[in-house]
Amino acid sequence: MKYIKSINKFRIKGLLEIELDPFCDERGEIWSLHETCNIFPTFVEDKVTISKKNVLRGLHGDNETDKLICCLSGEILLSVVDYRKGSSTFGAFECFKLSSKAPKIIFVPAGCLNGHLCLSEECVFFYKWSKKYDGPENQFTIKWNDPTINIPWPIENPILSKRDQEGNLL
Repeated sequence: MKYIKSINKFRIKGLLEIELDPFCDERGEIWSLHETCNIFPTFVEDKVTISKKNVLRGLHGDNETDKLICCLSGEILLSVVDYRKGSSTFGAFECFKLSSKAPKIIFVPAGCLNGHLCLSEECVFFYKWSKKYDGPENQFTIKWNDPTINIPWPIENPILSKRDQEGNLL
């Protein structure tokens, strides 16, 4: 498939890592997923967050929204946690280092949480949503450092929003 090196699956059902093989010339790169549209749901909203180094956003999610995530600039550590009650991998996580230099796109299925830490001086996090954003009150917010999950974040004191400081435990 043009522009795609591989599609990798993980123990968390539905979680996919799409490694891209962009078209490159002297002007730069082009990323495209047009040939894989039939494996994804319809996306209805796009979002961008720009963060500075050591900002950690998440862990957030809901039971209805699939997300397609990439890093357009800089570098992030993305963590995905299975939060689907009854799932054989409930509480399991996977981590991905995403950057503009090694293009990958992560598909996060509904019912999973995601959080990201900005590793570079600034990062641009881009994500597509399969459902319109309905506010933080309609999402789960789990503490980034929940000891039950034990994600190996490479930081002890990230910059957090009030929402993330007050997140729940698994």
